[in-house]
Amino acid sequence: MRRDYMPRTKAAIYQEKGLFSFSIDSMLLEAYAEAEGRLLDLGCGSGYLAMAAYEAGAESVSAVDVEPAAVELLKKSAAENEMAIEVVCGDFRALSLEPFDTIWTNPPFYRRSLKNASEAVSKAKHLDADMHWFREAARLLRPGGKLYAVVDAASFQDVVCDLRGGDLALMHVRPVYWRRGEEARRILFSAKRGGGSFVHVDPPLYIYEGDHYTEEVASYYGR
Repeated sequence: MRRDYMPRTKAAIYQEKGLFSFSIDSMLLEAYAEAEGRLLDLGCGSGYLAMAAYEAGAESVSAVDVEPAAVELLKKSAAENEMAIEVVCGDFRALSLEPFDTIWTNPPFYRRSLKNASEAVSKAKHLDADMHWFREAARLLRPGGKLYAVVDAASFQDVVCDLRGGDLALMHVRPVYWRRGEEARRILFSAKRGGGSFVHVDPPLYIYEGDHYTEEVASYYGR
């Protein structure tokens, strides 16, 4: 366990390097998403998104993860920063939770690639063969509720199928490129439970310009 700091706000956050620690993906999602009403950080890991949502002024914040070690990290961080975050350990498919207004999620990306020898790392990065993350997440949203996520671009077709299965309609999509001229690596998107059929494709986000962050991404770090 190590004690780190969140960019810009400098709130203390406890993490496990290489296992439960935030990445630029979570920072991209934080900048993209809106914190409205009762909010859930689904698959919270060390809790970066839950803490960011709390600081963004969500009405209330809850967080769920299947790994006890991740839950303990977030509880420790929330206590030190005096953040009133409800933290729950368990498989969200089996939990009984009141519907939320908003979900933020940076879920496991991979389903078919080779798994890490560590079971905990595999759970953090790989979906179970029978897991339909977004279809299952839909039941935790009230009608009209919104979900914001960052996913691997290569798996976006599976994501769209899951969304449809959960009556979640895409609202906005923003492709993320590491550099100009390359293929998109990530997709940021928002979806609405019971939403309409129109999709807005937002301008692309570029992470690097040369060897440095673009001006937009640098601002996420408070630079």
